[in-house]
Amino acid sequence: MLSLMLKSEGQHRTDAQNRRLAGLLAVVAGFVNASGFLLIGTFTSHVTGNVGRLAADVASGHASAAALAITMIVAFFAGAFVASMAIEANVFGRRAYVYGMLLLGEAALLLAFFAVARLLPSADPHVRDAQAAVLCAAMGMQNSLVTRLSGAVVRTTHLTGVVTDLGIEGARWFRYVRHHVGARTRLKLTVSPAPAERPHLPKTWLLLTIFVGFVTGGATGAAVTLQWRHLALLLPATALIVVGLYTLAATLDLVEDGSRR
Repeated sequence: MLSLMLKSEGQHRTDAQNRRLAGLLAVVAGFVNASGFLLIGTFTSHVTGNVGRLAADVASGHASAAALAITMIVAFFAGAFVASMAIEANVFGRRAYVYGMLLLGEAALLLAFFAVARLLPSADPHVRDAQAAVLCAAMGMQNSLVTRLSGAVVRTTHLTGVVTDLGIEGARWFRYVRHHVGARTRLKLTVSPAPAERPHLPKTWLLLTIFVGFVTGGATGAAVTLQWRHLALLLPATALIVVGLYTLAATLDLVEDGSRR
């Protein structure tokens, strides 16, 4: 199954490959987001909230809080930048190695969060700021990695776009089902003369996979963190290490024949 997730990239990927990849990394993102909130009091898997916090902190004159928001935004950007640069430059010669090393790099950042928490006093606000930045960098790296691998079809660290797309697909399914129910029962249930096109089922399944994966990861991360505290981050780190090492060991060629290597 791991080989199927990482067999190809972009337009050469199948819907099943995208669903598997999305499911795994959405669970990781949801776990990290919930765990980070319980441990350091802030969400780290997306930028939107931090931009809102930055605006509020600047307006209210809270310089230190604004500095933290800026740090988290920059850290997310840095993670995405590093991942994309590694992919663009093909620094390890094969895309398999690039993606494998990036997964290990994300795992290393999660382990760094754990190390900082264990070695430094967690009550120190600067330590908490460093922890938040580390998690943001990890999530930025993951979002860039999965976006590039899937050809911008999959994003796993936030749900705003996913829920929006689910709303769009839900409207299409509603019109489609209502049209066919009306046709069978001879009831005029269609309120528009525009034809009701059949929605793309694989896209709906992909969106639901991301949503369910993120929520499941968040619920699991919250429950485990309440029991294990910082040890909880070892679980997603371990999952990323397993997938990353498998990718390196299998030396998979992630681009099909005729595509850019």
